[in-house]
Amino acid sequence: MGQQYTMWWQTLEPEHFAHRLVGRVRTYEVDRQGIVNNAVYLYWLEHARVEYFRALGLPMERQTFITKHRFVVAHIEIDYLAAAHFDEEYEVLTRIASVGRSSLGFEQLLRRLPECTLLAAARTVMVHVNPATHRPERIQDAYRALIRQYEGERVQIEEQ
Repeated sequence: MGQQYTMWWQTLEPEHFAHRLVGRVRTYEVDRQGIVNNAVYLYWLEHARVEYFRALGLPMERQTFITKHRFVVAHIEIDYLAAAHFDEEYEVLTRIASVGRSSLGFEQLLRRLPECTLLAAARTVMVHVNPATHRPERIQDAYRALIRQYEGERVQIEEQ
């Protein structure tokens, strides 16, 4: 018998996630096979991360992610587990699992509702950059405090 391998997301419980975003599959998100195109999942995950920032209390306006709170995606990995179809309801569970010197480690689960079938699991690293130099910049203590308040003790924060 082969060795049993556990994926990172198999140990997560829905209650580990402070943020939930509910959506419904739209006609233009479905491909010719009748399922949601794999690239669409990335848009859903991005939308959930933006709403997560809003829930933290960051003001959302035109310049928010350009000159004020410059976070860029440095890495994303996604496991596709089941197909979503037109008009199905889904939810994206989002959390920040870790805060580094200049990075945020997001974990997200995408589930079909109402039965909560896991559609995809993703991890994203976003880096805080200086808007003028485009170089990584330490995440401010104010952000760290907001994240700690929102996530509680589940988040690992590097305090350097």
